[in-house]
Amino acid sequence: MKKALALILALLCAASWAFGAARTQQSSVPTLVWYSLGHPDVEGGEDVRLLSDYMQEKIGARLEIRPYDNDDRMRMIITSGESFDLAWSSEYVYQEFVNIGGYADITDLLPVQSPALWNFIPQMIWDGAKVKGRIYAAPIYKDTSATLFGFLDERYVQKYNIDTTVTLNNYMADLDRILRTIKTGEGSQFYPLYMAKGGIMSNYTTANRYDDLSAGLSNFMGVRLNDPNRRVVSILEQPEVLAAYRIVHKWYQDGIINPDAPQAESTPKGRVFLFDQAWPSKAQTQAALEGVERYVPIQLTTPVISTSSIRGSMLNVGANSRYKNEALKFIELINTDHKFRDMLAYGIEGRHFRYVSPNVVERLTDTYMPYEWAQGTFFNLSTTSDQPATTWDEVRAQNEAADVSVLNGFSMDISGFRNELANISAISQRYMGDISNGSSDPDVMIPRLLAELRAAGFDRIIAEAQRQIDDFYK
Repeated sequence: MKKALALILALLCAASWAFGAARTQQSSVPTLVWYSLGHPDVEGGEDVRLLSDYMQEKIGARLEIRPYDNDDRMRMIITSGESFDLAWSSEYVYQEFVNIGGYADITDLLPVQSPALWNFIPQMIWDGAKVKGRIYAAPIYKDTSATLFGFLDERYVQKYNIDTTVTLNNYMADLDRILRTIKTGEGSQFYPLYMAKGGIMSNYTTANRYDDLSAGLSNFMGVRLNDPNRRVVSILEQPEVLAAYRIVHKWYQDGIINPDAPQAESTPKGRVFLFDQAWPSKAQTQAALEGVERYVPIQLTTPVISTSSIRGSMLNVGANSRYKNEALKFIELINTDHKFRDMLAYGIEGRHFRYVSPNVVERLTDTYMPYEWAQGTFFNLSTTSDQPATTWDEVRAQNEAADVSVLNGFSMDISGFRNELANISAISQRYMGDISNGSSDPDVMIPRLLAELRAAGFDRIIAEAQRQIDDFYK
């Protein structure tokens, strides 16, 4: 009996030790806190558990997703000193958050901790993430080059036998011909280019002509993308830009643009023509969104890579993270592991999606719809069944054919101009919406706008931008 009791006690002790060891081992597995833009609210749910199980098997770490939806929220998190492991950023806040100590310097860690990631992303893309020569983010390698397209309802192309060829980078006159043909045929109450309050043309009249220095003044200040002298100019005073705004104003006067553009809160579905930073097969996606049978894609500009286009979407490691190495492994896993990439973008196989072929998925629900462009590369991501299978090949081809800005790798330090930039932003909001939708005469309003900009310190910002560029490229 004594021997039996001794054996039972020994077994219980062994079991207790094994359970304790298992708990210790489990608790030692790092859990990465990821502030993810626009991610579905699945924190602590079964979906994240399954993602974590796969992660733990691959990189020895688990995941906690904390969704957030705006830069102000992330700014509060950083300034409070809260510890996190991963966060998304864009060109609008990246350098600011680096300057206030939000992100870790990963320059030396990258080739050691995540060599596959380091080799996967081209060097010129890494260059665009540098701040004073150091890297604080992994750029999300996707449609990293900016290429402007127009999408035109095919019914009108066929009806009016429209020639959709345009002159790349100088497309406004050709668009004028196309839109006027439709307007003439359809009559006075038909508006081929529908705009809402705030306009859109400020994004496109200068598209792929100027590098905006990542300074937040893309409508006003830049360097021509191919200028070997890297001269900073006032964009609105450039002849081709003013000519483009005159065309937009004429569109508004002639009824090509809807007359309620200054008041319209949104654009209706079924637009005849629209702009987008895109690739050819995105015409199919846009058609589905707009309820149009088919759009004809019209490439308007050559692809361009700049610091701003590179910084459009990036993943950062938190400066106070205890798990910087694991965080980099996580970013590497997203960019190199096809199965994990699909899980992040589409959810759990069998629940949220199913494979219809090895690289094509069909969504089974709309309950898991994250911003896949804020997660990782497109180039190991399956396409959805409503996309052409060649979609990501088109994006990659545009990247490889892109012209690289003469300022790639440079971004202006704007920390000394916070007040001026705030004033310029307020001025911009008063003027640029109606200039962009054509309802204001640019020959009247742009001089007034420029006068207010100069009173707010615009010329000093241009001078400082030029000084920084000259120092950077000595």
